[in-house]
Amino acid sequence: MRAARARGEDRTDWARVRREANKDPEAVAMNRKIGELITRKRGRPVVGEEKTAISLRIPKSVVERWKATGPGWQTRMVARLSAPTKR
Repeated sequence: MRAARARGEDRTDWARVRREANKDPEAVAMNRKIGELITRKRGRPVVGEEKTAISLRIPKSVVERWKATGPGWQTRMVARLSAPTKR
């Protein structure tokens, strides 16, 4: 490291790195594809139908019964609420 600093190479020459990376057209295309794959979107991904947050007052005993069914109780509750009603 000291020898590199003595030669004046104490910092990365990013312009040179970019020039070298852009010489190969296949590498440029691959780098773009990789960049698109790793670009993250903000928030959780939307799966299925869009959901709306609401406030609903339900008796505590009802919520406890649903929670007692184990993990995934909210998903099961939504499925039950969205099922067609029998008349």
